[in-house]
Amino acid sequence: MDRQMRYLEPGEQERARKLWSHAFPEDSEAFKDYYFKEKAEKSRILVKEEKGEIFAMLHRNPYRIRLRDREQVLDYIVGVATEAGRRHQGHMTDLLRQALLDARREGQAFCFLMPAAEAIYTPFGFRFVYDQPFPEIDGEAALKISRNPASEEKNFSELSEFMEHWLAERYQVYAVRDEAYARGLMDELASEDGVLERIYSENGRLAGLRAFWGLEKKEQRFLYLNGKTREKKSPRPAIMARIADLRSFLSLARLRQGTASEKMEAVLWIEDPFLKDNSGLWIWKLDKTGASAERAAGGFGGEPFVCDISQMAQWLLGYREWSELMPGRAVPKWMEQVERLKGIYLDEVV
Repeated sequence: MDRQMRYLEPGEQERARKLWSHAFPEDSEAFKDYYFKEKAEKSRILVKEEKGEIFAMLHRNPYRIRLRDREQVLDYIVGVATEAGRRHQGHMTDLLRQALLDARREGQAFCFLMPAAEAIYTPFGFRFVYDQPFPEIDGEAALKISRNPASEEKNFSELSEFMEHWLAERYQVYAVRDEAYARGLMDELASEDGVLERIYSENGRLAGLRAFWGLEKKEQRFLYLNGKTREKKSPRPAIMARIADLRSFLSLARLRQGTASEKMEAVLWIEDPFLKDNSGLWIWKLDKTGASAERAAGGFGGEPFVCDISQMAQWLLGYREWSELMPGRAVPKWMEQVERLKGIYLDEVV
């Protein structure tokens, strides 16, 4: 049988458009034009094909992600799809396993995605780590707002500088806003007839950015404001993440600055049924500048702290407390000395 799983070669990305159209009929032709021109060529598209026809696929879109005091290129997994007649045959499992194995070999701390349904990805170790907020301006009358089609935007430097500064003041995990990001964002908005609003304070300084998009009904895409906002409705779980390389992920931690100890060593037993290379006994070493993790070779003291890969992801990314993840179970005191990441903001929607 002429069936194989592989990554598409440069120049082949357009071949995935047919399956994308079948799987995501809600996407407009303009949006697909944008995606396959601007995003797909930078993406690594893993496919299953038979007799030259793609019947299952997964897109690994690379994003520069700020992780407190460092950056790493991480996969935003999109376009996971299988032909209707071939579903429930293990094709998505094969694609996800290969994509995660490759991300692990590349040293990616984690991968993330926006699920069509939570239940699809929980068996693979993905868990929610980010809730999408729905902010609106509180006291809009006091502000001056300039509104223009996103397609007419030219000052990408101003946009990127404002967004990067706004996010850096509030979050430790987010997609880096450089000029290339701002340009791509405007193209993305334009594909759905988007508009960008510049918001100015009374003294004429740029105080915020707000965008809307949608061909039939306009929806707010984002609001970054140095000013008072209120929640239009409660935030909803939006982005799920999954540890790829445990060693890289654990290195994101450090000791809290107020702790008496300058260094600390802990023993972990991590369970990862999907990526076996993450499973097992680990020595986690932390100081006030960072952390490292290596497999335990014996000779350690004390009982290891046991958890699974998804619990570690939600805890270290600051989304859940151990009391929520392990109700009724005692957590070692040394855990209180670990400084987790503070604030995750992944509002990508492609």
